[in-house]
Amino acid sequence: MYADVDRFVEEYVDCASGKGRPPNPGPSPGNITPRRPFEAVPMDFVTHMPKSARGNTFLLLFQDIFPGYVMCKPMSSTTAQDVAEAYEERVFRSFGASSLIRHDQDPRFMSEVFTRFRELLGSRQRATLAHRPQAIGQQERSVQTVIRSVRAYIAEAYQSDWDDHAERLVFALNTSFDATRLETPF
Repeated sequence: MYADVDRFVEEYVDCASGKGRPPNPGPSPGNITPRRPFEAVPMDFVTHMPKSARGNTFLLLFQDIFPGYVMCKPMSSTTAQDVAEAYEERVFRSFGASSLIRHDQDPRFMSEVFTRFRELLGSRQRATLAHRPQAIGQQERSVQTVIRSVRAYIAEAYQSDWDDHAERLVFALNTSFDATRLETPF
């Protein structure tokens, strides 16, 4: 069945046009190797999405690095308070607080509001170096995969419901075969 799906994706025009392999910049000395699920959860924004019928223009992604499990939250507002509430809703309620929250140097993640929030959870926080996305390479790879998937969907005219389908796209990502781990994250 995997071979059939792989062949279909290669032959289907929308899937094939949205694909492409990002360059491999190599490992970063700041990469984290967790030993258990939800030990380290990076997060990042997908920005510049078309405005959905619900008013969302952002997609906040979280990823458990250990199995590669991805979670998302479509958002219309991205204040530090919104980010903290999204983490609480998507990560904390289902899996508890991660030991480490990893992110880029986005001011919303570095804010006093978010710092107090993660202190309440008992989580540590680590920001990556500026302009060095490979520092959380696995997360950046997932972001690129989700972006390509969502953009392939919204490439069709008048697709203002991308936020309704974001969870389905993430589910498809979580149930797809990972060639590195030789299993699915789900």
